Amino acid sequence: MKDNLEDFIKVHRQEFDDLEPRKNTWTRIQNELNHEMQQKDYTWIWKVAAVVFLCLSVALAIERTTGTEVQQVAEASGLSTVKSPSAELTEVESYYTQLIAQKRGEIKSVIDKKGFVDIELLEDMEQLDEMYANLKNDLKRNQNDERLINAMIQNLQLRVEILNKQLRILERISKQEENEKISV
Repeated sequence: MKDNLEDFIKVHRQEFDDLEPRKNTWTRIQNELNHEMQQKDYTWIWKVAAVVFLCLSVALAIERTTGTEVQQVAEASGLSTVKSPSAELTEVESYYTQLIAQKRGEIKSVIDKKGFVDIELLEDMEQLDEMYANLKNDLKRNQNDERLINAMIQNLQLRVEILNKQLRILERISKQEENEKISV
């Protein structure tokens, strides 16, 4: 069948070649090809943008799910990965407040037992309490100010240090009195 078609075309070639295309036909075809080539140039940019967007979306989704799982595990085990300064301050404040109360209780029991009165200690502790209250008020106005938080922590540490020194002094005095009683 192919041979018959070829033979037919060869025999009637003159009849097929009687029509000529218009002059602007090739220009129009060339313009359409150029236009298609220009559109193809931009398609690869859109493909790259789509891939980048997809990768970022997947990465963000993985990070969010992994981040929440890590945070849940940390909270369940009692560890915290990220704390705000106010949360840290609350934790530190709670620790030192308990420690200060314990030391004050020890000093009070030694004072009551031996009958000592240390007015300077009471005045110093009162001053530190007032300073701490002022710092706490300042912190309410300037939320999460690192300098204020550090000053508050230093105040608490200073109070513990003063109470420890006072406790050692009272214990030494108490031992000296016991030694004097024994030697007399």
